[in-house]
Amino acid sequence: MNKQSNEKFNELIEYIEQNLCEEISYKKLSQILGVNEYTMHRIFLFVTDYTVAEYIRKRRLTMAALDLIDGKEKVIDIAIKYNYESSQAFSRAFKSMMGFLPSEINDNKNNIKYFSQYEIKNEDVTNEFNYRIEKNIEFNLYAISMKTTIKNCHNVAPQFWKENLNYLENKTQYGLLEYDKTCKIDEATYYIASTEKFKDSKFLNLKSSNYLVFDYKFINSNDMYEYIRKIYRTIIPNTGYELKDIPDIEEYLEDDKLKLYIPIK
Repeated sequence: MNKQSNEKFNELIEYIEQNLCEEISYKKLSQILGVNEYTMHRIFLFVTDYTVAEYIRKRRLTMAALDLIDGKEKVIDIAIKYNYESSQAFSRAFKSMMGFLPSEINDNKNNIKYFSQYEIKNEDVTNEFNYRIEKNIEFNLYAISMKTTIKNCHNVAPQFWKENLNYLENKTQYGLLEYDKTCKIDEATYYIASTEKFKDSKFLNLKSSNYLVFDYKFINSNDMYEYIRKIYRTIIPNTGYELKDIPDIEEYLEDDKLKLYIPIK
């Protein structure tokens, strides 16, 4: 991230850290980054590899484990302290992360799964990107889909393409990643698509929208995922544009060239 992005994101992380024992406002997090809530959630996921809720939960449970080791508070008091409605709910969440119950802390002090506060690496990659804005583009496609997660999509999408590529021979080819409508959870749908109908495909209309468009030389899905992560770490927080809740689009061209469309309002 560049210096300006670093400062904003460090402020966001610090706000979370200072309010682990309070209700954390997504609206406040969005205001810190200067974007809407949907955009904030997408940026956070691509920067940290965790949803905001998942990150907060892991940080709270880590601090709760340290409080349990300290031994000065009861389990129910620690549960309430970190915003759990009951000791039972706290115990379930704690065991899910740590592998043992809060009451078993004395026998597991060396088995704590410590989840550290996120730290921004000092990097500036903004100048690597050439992008433009293309306005009022509508896509009428035929597509097949699979359920996945944003973090795992780059691992499973190549096999999905391999299983269906012969159906798209000599056809235009697109890949689409559709996020959860709130982007509060790491769930997504990945589409293989074309402007022409192919086996088992269904019509998919993406209404007219504006896009940030990036040109990319495709190497493999892992490299492309890192490329997209860098866009979300640097370009998105600093353009002033807010993201739209429609899919990111990969348009595959000749000679391994690719156009990446990120929808904006």
